[in-house]
Amino acid sequence: MPRGGVKFWNSPRYFWIFPIEPEPGRPKDETWAYGKGLGGSSALNGTMYLRGEPGDYDSWQAQGNEGWNWNEIERCFKELEDFQAPGAHPSRGKGGPVQITVVPEKTLISEAVIAAGEQMGLPRLEDVNAPSAVGVGYTQTTVDGSRRRVSGYTAFLKPAMVRKNFTVMTGVRVNRILFEGTRARSVSYSSRGSEITVNACKEVIVCAGVLQSPKLLQLSGIGPRELLYVHNIPLVHDLPAVGQNMTEHPMFSLSFRLKGGPVGMNREFRGWRLLKNVLQYFVLRSGVMSYTAPEITALLSTSGEAAAPDVHAAIAPFSFERTPGKLVEPGRARTEDKPGITVTSFFLRPRSRGSVSIRSADVNDAPRIQANWLTDERDCRDVVAMIKLIRRLMNQPALKNYVGEETAPGTHIETDEQLLEAARGSLSSGLHGTGTCRMGNDANSVVDARLRVHGVSGLRVVDCSVMPTCISGNTNGPAMAVALRASELILQDRDRDVALKTATTI
Repeated sequence: MPRGGVKFWNSPRYFWIFPIEPEPGRPKDETWAYGKGLGGSSALNGTMYLRGEPGDYDSWQAQGNEGWNWNEIERCFKELEDFQAPGAHPSRGKGGPVQITVVPEKTLISEAVIAAGEQMGLPRLEDVNAPSAVGVGYTQTTVDGSRRRVSGYTAFLKPAMVRKNFTVMTGVRVNRILFEGTRARSVSYSSRGSEITVNACKEVIVCAGVLQSPKLLQLSGIGPRELLYVHNIPLVHDLPAVGQNMTEHPMFSLSFRLKGGPVGMNREFRGWRLLKNVLQYFVLRSGVMSYTAPEITALLSTSGEAAAPDVHAAIAPFSFERTPGKLVEPGRARTEDKPGITVTSFFLRPRSRGSVSIRSADVNDAPRIQANWLTDERDCRDVVAMIKLIRRLMNQPALKNYVGEETAPGTHIETDEQLLEAARGSLSSGLHGTGTCRMGNDANSVVDARLRVHGVSGLRVVDCSVMPTCISGNTNGPAMAVALRASELILQDRDRDVALKTATTI
């Protein structure tokens, strides 16, 4: 059930819960939650599907990463997608393993929001994943035609589990990668209280995510020399960039009261109506539980550039009760008892950089995560501009009969200084982290363009941590495209090695 993931948010059974280092003006109990089960966060996320912009990927190649341009990644998207909705852009894929659908609800409110965007000069997007799209349209989701969630597990892993040369182990925890000199030879993991070592015939591929991949490399002796020395970890290779360059989309929500005829969805998640909607999903595979993504996606530009969105606004006709100084957390939140509409906005191009580093040599210790929110003055300016842009959208004439007062942060927050203070205190993680094992060929990188870890052999990283810069959208789809591209590179290298071995033998 797509919306069912909200119920389990922040449950240690389903998520890795990571505490974030305190920062001035920020909530002291901030945590980030990433999916723990098969399929990772794709098994529990909001299912929104965005590819990002062509310029995102072209910039990767411009930074020296050959083969990581838009033409290559577009081809990967086309191979993995199954998107057959009317109005699909010619670049979209059909028949791939990842079925993508448009949210099923088209209401007076959602149509009014699109009309408001048009009044601002934004085009109506029939396909929000058309290349270089600035505009507003209906959200696309990783939910199939039978209204079931599509994840990395259902699309890729589960079909492969029938193979005789493929073993999936759950309930285990990787401790470290073991080396012979500088070649990765095996992996140590814990299972039911025992530590076990498994050898690698070819190579080790780390796919532990933006927070745990750098942690695993550091625990294994690959990282900043000084950090490993402090924690008495034998150095395999001094690689200062491991855990650095972390980018994250700051997420900020504005809520408004709904008025007039539409009642919104707040009441649908309370009392007997919630029970009715759950039963409707299981019996008919329909209703508000059959999707979780906000109905409307708006891709906006704070600078007004027609082909350069730097804001993703996800708009849905519900709103949460809020406690001042506390972050709204799905699963713990409760919808308001009055109708409301919320615009969850993501700033897509932050310049601030965070970091991830081990606290000790104990694999059970969570890493030290420094978000460094809004530490770049340009981010401060742009986040304020983002809030103003959202207010402008919601104050268009098309919404006059539907949208009332702003309830959060509130109309009393007016000046740039007040807006920045509100953002600093209430923004949260989009959980779209990238960059901690950055791809590149300079001293500020961890892996090369074939995703091989610098300075060692037999070791790659394949996840969002290798992305040199953040994506202009959420990372669910791009993570799959990166993995598909990585699989091509791995097979190319295998075939090359076989050819070289054969030539040497001859």
